[in-house]
Amino acid sequence: MQIVGSVALMLWGIRLVRTGFIRAFGGSLRHYLGLAISGRLTSFGVGLAITVFLQSSTATALIISSFASKGLVQTPAALAVMLGADVGTSISAQILSFNLSWLAYAAILIGFFLHGRGGRFATRQIGRAIVGLGMVLLALSLIRMSSQPLREADGLAYVLSALEGEVLLTLFLMAVLTWLVHSSLAVVLLTASLASAGIVPTGTGLVMILGANIGGTIPPIIATLSTGPQSQHAALGNAGFKLLASLLVLPFLPWVGERLQSFGGDAQVLVNFHLTFNLLVATLFLPWVQTAAALLARVFPDTGAGAVEPVTKYLDKELITSPALALTSATRELYRVNERIEDSLALLSGGIAARDQVDVQGAQENRARVAAMLEEFKFYLTDITREEISESDSAKAMNLLLIATNLGHVSELVTNAVELTASTSHEQIRFSEAGTAELLEMLELIHQGIRLALSAALLGDAKVRKTLQKGRKELERMVDESRQAHFSRLAEGTLSSISTTSLHNELLRDFSRIYYHIYTASKIGGRDSSVMIRG
Repeated sequence: MQIVGSVALMLWGIRLVRTGFIRAFGGSLRHYLGLAISGRLTSFGVGLAITVFLQSSTATALIISSFASKGLVQTPAALAVMLGADVGTSISAQILSFNLSWLAYAAILIGFFLHGRGGRFATRQIGRAIVGLGMVLLALSLIRMSSQPLREADGLAYVLSALEGEVLLTLFLMAVLTWLVHSSLAVVLLTASLASAGIVPTGTGLVMILGANIGGTIPPIIATLSTGPQSQHAALGNAGFKLLASLLVLPFLPWVGERLQSFGGDAQVLVNFHLTFNLLVATLFLPWVQTAAALLARVFPDTGAGAVEPVTKYLDKELITSPALALTSATRELYRVNERIEDSLALLSGGIAARDQVDVQGAQENRARVAAMLEEFKFYLTDITREEISESDSAKAMNLLLIATNLGHVSELVTNAVELTASTSHEQIRFSEAGTAELLEMLELIHQGIRLALSAALLGDAKVRKTLQKGRKELERMVDESRQAHFSRLAEGTLSSISTTSLHNELLRDFSRIYYHIYTASKIGGRDSSVMIRG
């Protein structure tokens, strides 16, 4: 039972290391993973470096698979990242295989101090990761001590002797174990510790390492079963690489074991083999990721049959535990909301310019889509704030919620303006040429404002805020002048102005309210973000 408890301690420590680094450097990790689109060598290097920190190729694989499912990373780059991640976790195993038990208690003490006393959120999360590292080192030390009595256990000796001649059974059992614990690193370290105590023979241990590598590819496959083929391609491709390499290496395992014996004891042989195997996989398949991606697309095509377009694209539930990453995803989703509103503004402009072709259905569909997106957006932000979150990230979440609320008002008002314009189109009532020009000029100003509002709010650009402030004053001036010009046309008896008086005034009212919410959204996050939102 002691060894089971030690394994549980090691798994929890690995989790703390992973979550600590993700929460502390989530934005940076996402940035560097974003570099994966620049080439296979860069993708490989990014996957390797990030996994050394996270100590989990499974975590990296799940993140990159979620990116691929949303079209943010292409399959060849995702495959290269996974190859790098496998090498990265092998390097972590190399580092942790040394007897660093003397460092365990110091790491736990330092990490506890940083997590409990650290003023900054990032410092506390780094402390969490250091505590996790100390727990892993302590667990490995406990496994070494508790495994000594197992050498005398007749039952265990019988099981291991039976497995020694059953290569496929050993591969299967280790793959299942790795899938259950979701950590090939933990299984490799456990196997190496048992080998150092003389419990696991070298030959059986090599097969167990292969099984752990195969099992590490299962969680990403299962996690992407309900997603698009793009992410499935990356997970399935990585599994295919491991299976092919395992078939290639299996006949040469005795020879490989003999060659590696000169580099250390039984435990070191296994971790060296783990690193050598993943370097071999990367060497064999990295040059062929483009070809592999094409083959996967042919074998597992994206037919799109029966596919339903998701409401949101960037709100990744797997990133909730990392507020920095999740907030970045939420920010990207706001830009999609903005695009929908811009589409509706274009429909409104078209409806005013050509009254007999008002696409009111398109505007209503955009409004419904924006409402659904913002509903999911608000629930997503709520989930983020339930996690351990820094004050700055909490403020960002609140700002994003306020911006989203204002964008929702803009969407409603734009659609209302489209419906007003369409309500009289069947009567063949048209604005006067002067009135049409005035309304279109104001719409152009509004269109420019909606494009700038998010940049002003999210980037804190004071110059853009001043531009929008001037734009609001300019719009109010144009509204007043258009209202006066319209009354002048009424006095002159212009028939088109007489028939559109009510519509013209209602549109002017909506234009003012639209720009108010645009301007309010732009001020959020700045010194003057205390402006209250009016419904």
